[in-house]
Amino acid sequence: MTTQSKISPAFEPFLGHSQPNARKDAIVIYRGLVSPGSMPQPGTAAYFETLKQQEQTNQSIANKIINDYQSATRQSFYAEPVGRGSLPIAQIEVTRQSLPILAEHPDVVAILPNQKIHLIEPKGVDYSGLQKQELEDKITWGLKRLEIPKVWETTQGENVTVAVLDSGVHGDHPALKGRVKDFIVIDPLGRRITATPSFDGGQHGTHVCGTIAGGKTEEGLSIGVAPQANLIVAGVLVGDATLLTLIEGISWTVEKGAKIINMSLGLSYYEPLFPQVFDILVNQYGILPIVAIGNENHGNTSSPGNAYNAFSVGAVEQIETDNLGITFFSSGASLVFPADSPNAWVTKPDVSAPGAQIYSCIPPVKMDNGVFQYTYMDGTSMATPHIAGIAALLMSAYPEAPLSKIIDVLKKTAYHPGGEEQRPDNRWGWGMVRPLEALKALK
Repeated sequence: MTTQSKISPAFEPFLGHSQPNARKDAIVIYRGLVSPGSMPQPGTAAYFETLKQQEQTNQSIANKIINDYQSATRQSFYAEPVGRGSLPIAQIEVTRQSLPILAEHPDVVAILPNQKIHLIEPKGVDYSGLQKQELEDKITWGLKRLEIPKVWETTQGENVTVAVLDSGVHGDHPALKGRVKDFIVIDPLGRRITATPSFDGGQHGTHVCGTIAGGKTEEGLSIGVAPQANLIVAGVLVGDATLLTLIEGISWTVEKGAKIINMSLGLSYYEPLFPQVFDILVNQYGILPIVAIGNENHGNTSSPGNAYNAFSVGAVEQIETDNLGITFFSSGASLVFPADSPNAWVTKPDVSAPGAQIYSCIPPVKMDNGVFQYTYMDGTSMATPHIAGIAALLMSAYPEAPLSKIIDVLKKTAYHPGGEEQRPDNRWGWGMVRPLEALKALK
């Protein structure tokens, strides 16, 4: 790995017009000592015990990098590890002159600018009443098409913790009663703020949580894929959020023992070094990062959902003939990186799930015609929590199954209208997931 390859190309505009000694915040990923597959299952007692040791080791490595950097530059820069050290990531100030010096350190793997992140906004919000068919079925159309009730005969997601990094959550919502086990807000400076009761800076996070693990509405309609799963929520999109906000939220979820992280957010540019973060989650900790691919239509993707090792999700809609199709807004593309073997060709999304006219809970909204606590939303960020919930069901049923197996069965049992020979493509990915078939494949 060369010094230049460790530096994100996004630094060029980030630092290009600044003075040589102007200081900017950078996110530095360094080489930890956890070997792939060595961590116990997330959430177990052995996991937390091993994590404590890992945090101490990572902090000592981070402190060495910081001390060496200060000595080499003969300057005092603001620098500290992110979180408690569960992730081998630090926040360090850089200048145009000091950035190459930091990249030369043998323990540094990647350096990213602390750019802004944003919510992948829903394409539509509809406060109209429940559709007649859903009222009759007592279940949302997405759960029905995914055959979730049949999976519930085996598991409802118990003993699996799903982390949601979003706008927060209205944990007092009746459909989420008892399901939100922990909540924190990460402010734009990366500080952790404990808030009671939990709150949503908008509506998005609550809607996502409802799809993952919500219970029933007052009409008896089921909205959540894994109603017995545990939710922990970090409000990382409250205020002027940055990459540091997101990384701090990810670090918190690792500390809490989450097995799945749901992210419906993105950067305004392609970040080729973000896969280093997902590599830590997937290969070191066995945590599944599930990310919305974006609502920018065909031919586009959102970063970090387009990272080769993100489990990215596109949106399916149910059209009038009762057939399924990929929504017009669902992003997807094939990305070519000739020099980046073995990931020279990346096709996204990985899989698809219902993402149009998804009914779920929101914080109470007062309108002229009443108070609304539920609504329909469209977007790949509505499809993503379906996959997070399904992954929770599979992990609950087969807690010893390796993460690689969970990912494999979700892809290979998916439905693609073009058949086996046409997948994966950059519309459906491997296809719309079939949870029941995935469950059978795990046996």
